Amino acid sequence: MADIFKSGCLTKEGGNFKTWHKRWFVLKDGVIFYSKKQDSGELGVVRVSNLLPENIQISSRKGKKYVFEVITPQRTYFFQAATEKEMEDWLTCIRQSLNVSNKAGPKTISVVDFDLLSVIGKGSFGKVLQVRKKDSGRIYAMKVLNKKNILENRELEHTKTEKSILQKLAHPFLVNLIYSFHTADKLYFVMDFINGGELFYHLQKEQKFTPDRVRFYCAEIVLGIEYLHNSGVIYRDLKPENILLTDEGHIILTDFGISKEGLEADDARTATFCGTPEYLAPEVLQGKGYTKAIDWWSFGTLMFEMLTGLPPFYSQDVQQMYFKIMHAKLEFPDTLDQDHTRSILNGLLERDPSKRLADAKFIKRHPYFESIDWDKLLRKEIPVPYIPPVKGQTDTSMVDPTFTSERITIHDPSTSSSAISPENQKKFEGFTFMPENEK
Repeated sequence: MADIFKSGCLTKEGGNFKTWHKRWFVLKDGVIFYSKKQDSGELGVVRVSNLLPENIQISSRKGKKYVFEVITPQRTYFFQAATEKEMEDWLTCIRQSLNVSNKAGPKTISVVDFDLLSVIGKGSFGKVLQVRKKDSGRIYAMKVLNKKNILENRELEHTKTEKSILQKLAHPFLVNLIYSFHTADKLYFVMDFINGGELFYHLQKEQKFTPDRVRFYCAEIVLGIEYLHNSGVIYRDLKPENILLTDEGHIILTDFGISKEGLEADDARTATFCGTPEYLAPEVLQGKGYTKAIDWWSFGTLMFEMLTGLPPFYSQDVQQMYFKIMHAKLEFPDTLDQDHTRSILNGLLERDPSKRLADAKFIKRHPYFESIDWDKLLRKEIPVPYIPPVKGQTDTSMVDPTFTSERITIHDPSTSSSAISPENQKKFEGFTFMPENEK
């Protein structure tokens, strides 16, 4: 277990609304975790491990005593202690955690530290391997990307964004980045290996899920999206292919390649046209600027699909599907007869984003989720409706055999030369990441 440097109550200034709320804080492994109460679910994290001592200092806020600030690349956090001594204790402990994180000197990681076990995914980006870390025996997924392909396809910013999001966020229902590193021609993401299969695989197999199973998955997805939004991230690609099941039956959101970070305010807007056709919100198709509300439209589309077997406006003709997303009436099959279910879907699939049910607080209070204890759900204390039939961490039976039957190699024989110029190599500086307790 990681050593806990300090824990206790502080008052924290909010990010969007500058109101102050008392929270429970735990400092460990170079990260400050905070929650409403000592025994409640985690609300967020502040990573301090890569900061300098001058980034942690006493601050002045009008009308408040014993305030200190933590300046991170994302934002400046303000905390108020109850006494001057308590404030000094927190400042000392945070600074000591920086020293502990850095005192051992730099440690490197590379592909030679892993046994390559199986191919578990492949695409234009590269491939994903199941690997075992040699010193610990732990099983991970290793995503291998070709630098030249990234540059040629203009995916550098998306790749950097994915790494940034994975590195700074930590939540029970989001995939975790364990390591990242690079060589002259490749990038490597080492992440949790989630072997219960894609939600897409299970949905294709069963066509649709029971209402209680849909409610459970949707509730866990709500917590994941809420955490992303509170961290200033729009997901932009919520779909069954990007949701994995753990061997215990919980959901994990993956693939943040087209996500957008830095949108702290609820009404912060962006305008890039991206996503998967079936799940695009009307305002994206209209070419307008859009907010985090687009994720809740995608969420409603996914909920409808899990309940009925198809997205609500699906058509094999993409242009026809776009027209239906923009204009067609939302129609429910006779099998979908519960009022609360229809009510929440009508709210989520409201075309006007200003009227859409697009606030996690209100979504969680909707009668559809009346049976959900959100704190227990976050702690994974609610019984899961389905456990994938996998045996152990190395089991790849839920992975497409087209992948697992492939020869395991990192070199791509179809690429004649993956060399990139020294100038382009500089664009990948800062890509390496290791947990603070391993540096």
